[in-house]
Amino acid sequence: MKRNSFFYVFKLTQISLIAIITMIVFFPSEMPRDLIISGGIFMGAIFFSLIMIMFNGFAELAMTILKLPVYYKQRDVRFYPSWAYSLPTWILKIPITFLEVAVWVFHTYYVIGFDPNIER
Repeated sequence: MKRNSFFYVFKLTQISLIAIITMIVFFPSEMPRDLIISGGIFMGAIFFSLIMIMFNGFAELAMTILKLPVYYKQRDVRFYPSWAYSLPTWILKIPITFLEVAVWVFHTYYVIGFDPNIER
């Protein structure tokens, strides 16, 4: 984690920048909530948010693939079971994923218009 700190800071910066662009694109200027067109815009924003969060994790896939030779070597000589290699990595990446989603939601939720009250 410490070795790849630049990578995680860059990903947070990238998702913040894309969230700002999303806020500009989906900015509602008094959008009524009872029209079908407004529902289409909201669904587009939800779909883009889902796709953005889902594909943001693909950057870590390359780093995981780079670790595979070490995993295979240690598995072949039976140093420890595979769950002992993958579980700590998985547990350490959970808070980072929650932080990325929190950054996205804090930037876009109120501005796009999912909730008109900022207090909630």
